[in-house]
Amino acid sequence: MLLVLDASAILNEPNFSFEEGKRYMVTPLVRNEFRSMEPRLLVENAEAHGLLSVRTPKKEFVEKARALIKEHGFKISKPDESVLALGLELKACGEKFLVLTDDFSIQNFLEIAGVPFSSVIQGEIKQVFYFSKKCVVCGKKFPRKKSVCPDCGVPLKSCVKKKSI
Repeated sequence: MLLVLDASAILNEPNFSFEEGKRYMVTPLVRNEFRSMEPRLLVENAEAHGLLSVRTPKKEFVEKARALIKEHGFKISKPDESVLALGLELKACGEKFLVLTDDFSIQNFLEIAGVPFSSVIQGEIKQVFYFSKKCVVCGKKFPRKKSVCPDCGVPLKSCVKKKSI
């Protein structure tokens, strides 16, 4: 099985190692997050020995990831966005894979997108958060990008909906 790594998978697990016989993948943006000597050398060594491949997600999947992020209302880093995009791409190709991440924000989006993931050390999310805006006058809900109710003309209030997994 292919394991797609978020930086937190390596940074949070002090004993992380690349195992022979397993396939690992990162995006270029994730690879560039390793600035400390030890994790950077670990990643470079795995790449040199063919245990780790680096893949840039296709533009269409980056756009899908951005649309999903915008729709659900909170921001994630560009490297995390690239992990989500790669997960969407691999899912669309029918690839058997698992995203390894301890980052709850990216887990939230992976869950929404139906992309398989697992944590390394810190556990997995128990709830999915959906962000939107609500009119305090008429009670209608709107996408996060709206700021004023088109019917009432009043500023919209941010609200969070939680769904247990």
